[in-house]
Amino acid sequence: MKFLIKVLVIVSCTVTVLYSQQSTGLVEEFTKLEDHLRNPKLTEEQKKKNFEANMVSSVRSTLSKRFANPKKELKDLKFQDLQTERPEGTNTFYVKYKNYYFQYQFPVDPETYVTSPIEEIVLEKPEGLDLSSGAHKEEKKN
Repeated sequence: MKFLIKVLVIVSCTVTVLYSQQSTGLVEEFTKLEDHLRNPKLTEEQKKKNFEANMVSSVRSTLSKRFANPKKELKDLKFQDLQTERPEGTNTFYVKYKNYYFQYQFPVDPETYVTSPIEEIVLEKPEGLDLSSGAHKEEKKN
């Protein structure tokens, strides 16, 4: 009986050691994969492609809520139709398309990851409005 208990203890310890070694390997694989996915090494061409796709997708998504027939209205939307500007050190982007102005806040860098904005602001410029005229500035009275 003692012999059987000793054998069972030895077998269970061996099995435990084997499984813990296997899981350590799995943990290491998981960590390496996660690091690879979180920190991709992209070429400039891949970054440009991601950025353009993210901007077009964001504008298309935002404007599809405003148009009665978005597929028809946005069918020919291309990145070349957009003007973009990014304040340095942020994931905030200002975009202009026709008479629409957008401010998008992204959770991660849209050059590196395929993403959608977490916050968006849309402004539509009225026809004939001259933004350089300063029409809303108050006049000082002497």
